[in-house]
Amino acid sequence: MRTEDHDEPAGDSRPTADDGPFTVTVDGEVFRVRLRPEEPGACDYDWESGPNAGYGFSSFQHIAYSSIQDRANAPSAAHQPNTVDEHRESIRDFLRQINPETGYIGD
Repeated sequence: MRTEDHDEPAGDSRPTADDGPFTVTVDGEVFRVRLRPEEPGACDYDWESGPNAGYGFSSFQHIAYSSIQDRANAPSAAHQPNTVDEHRESIRDFLRQINPETGYIGD
């Protein structure tokens, strides 16, 4: 997928799982972002333009509750999704770890 093949959401928008996957370009690389409806704060990033098919990463945002009861009573809307710009920063962190010779994290 190329950058010009998709419309990107605004950087300050906060897509939810109900909005469906969205695509962003970071440093010339294209990623598909999928938020998990069953796990607030969890998402998968598929590296669409990467050299290795099916490669990407997942991210989990820790949500702290003071008690099990608080967690059970918390509305699902209590978790505020990341902004698109925050997703971009997660992707930049991932890309900084990539070995340019292999296209994978590590040596």
